[in-house]
Amino acid sequence: MGLTFLLIALCLVVAGLGAFAMRRPQLLPRIGETLKGAELKQFSPRKTLFIIGPTVNHPACRLQRRLLKPAIAALIREDVAVMEVYGDERPRKNGEEIDWLDAALLRHALDAEDGFYVVYIDDDGKAALRSQAPVVTADLLHRANLYIPAPRGSKRASAILKRLRAA
Repeated sequence: MGLTFLLIALCLVVAGLGAFAMRRPQLLPRIGETLKGAELKQFSPRKTLFIIGPTVNHPACRLQRRLLKPAIAALIREDVAVMEVYGDERPRKNGEEIDWLDAALLRHALDAEDGFYVVYIDDDGKAALRSQAPVVTADLLHRANLYIPAPRGSKRASAILKRLRAA
């Protein structure tokens, strides 16, 4: 009985679409043009710096964000995207949430499923930098072969460097 209703409903929907298409024949080509012109959601990890951690407030994640903060504008200017992936939250690319990208799948693809990681994927699609500890910006730029002038440190940054050297 339920299958009969499903078949009848399907026939009605198909008949309705056919009647609608007969009344407005120019509508279908316009829909096709709109779909062709639509910008598809594409993601490429090339030239992307990934900061991956269990939570936003994880100490290593907070420290890496503070270390990287002065250089973010230069990275974006050089077309290097900064992607933050924390726990089960949606990934953020240059501060904007990407709602269609799965964080667990991204961590699995980067082989960074647990703990803290900093990964830089170069223009060839290879991991030029991979670290499980926060990286000072100058070292990050050097190890990732990015030729962006490192920002000058402030007095606050030197306290962070002291902590890193002590660890």
